Amino acid sequence: MPRQIALLRGVNLGKRQVVMSELRGLVEGAGYSNVRTLIASGNLILDAKQKGAKLEAALEKLILDGLGLKTDVFVRNGAELDAIIATNPFKAFTKANATFTVVNFMRAPATADEMAAMQRTSLAGEEISQGERCLYIKFPQGQGPSKLK
Repeated sequence: MPRQIALLRGVNLGKRQVVMSELRGLVEGAGYSNVRTLIASGNLILDAKQKGAKLEAALEKLILDGLGLKTDVFVRNGAELDAIIATNPFKAFTKANATFTVVNFMRAPATADEMAAMQRTSLAGEEISQGERCLYIKFPQGQGPSKLK
């Protein structure tokens, strides 16, 4: 079975708390194997026959039914994550400011209207670049003061 990485959006922020041992147990109980979590991030590594959108939908339903949490799940494999790192358009900036670059995983590319809306709300120096099912976002002042929508 292929090794997959499942990234949960917005977990362990505010009232959206998930205990990693509970998440891991839920996923293992559903028949997935070699399940691991990464600190309190909501990120999972697992072996699964399903891939991509099918695995995303299955995990979203499992988490909603088992934990009562509605969240988006984005599945990538190791090669896809390597490609995301390799094609980062802000490599030099990221090397010097690793915590000021964000990759926002998406199911489909942002539309031209969505990109224009983000540009309108961005602060001076913030940059957004479309990647393969992701957006790269550069926050030179950090995410805290950003008005990016």
